[in-house]
Amino acid sequence: MPKRPCLDCGTLTTNRSRCDPHQAAWQARQNQRRGSAAQRGYGSQWARTASQAVQNHRNQYGDWCPGWGVLPHHAADLTGDHIVAKANGGSDEPTNVAVLCRACNSRKHASS
Repeated sequence: MPKRPCLDCGTLTTNRSRCDPHQAAWQARQNQRRGSAAQRGYGSQWARTASQAVQNHRNQYGDWCPGWGVLPHHAADLTGDHIVAKANGGSDEPTNVAVLCRACNSRKHASS
């Protein structure tokens, strides 16, 4: 990977935008603004509901992601995903949980 200048200090780095110290500081600021998972409403209830949804999906389909913008595919990194996001009034009810792999979950989030 070619080296790029850090956006903050100009030091050449192989990271995408910042050298390691500035990336760590930037990420800490982002995390503070965003709040913890529990503060955003993703506490223990969500963890249990998502885990149960993934287990039920695996029992029925194995390690297959139904795909989001791509065809269904094998994926060992399945996650629970809100159908209607919490930010849009969605709940942690099992009926509001779909199972996707991490890549599809990220793709879905990026398209929102």
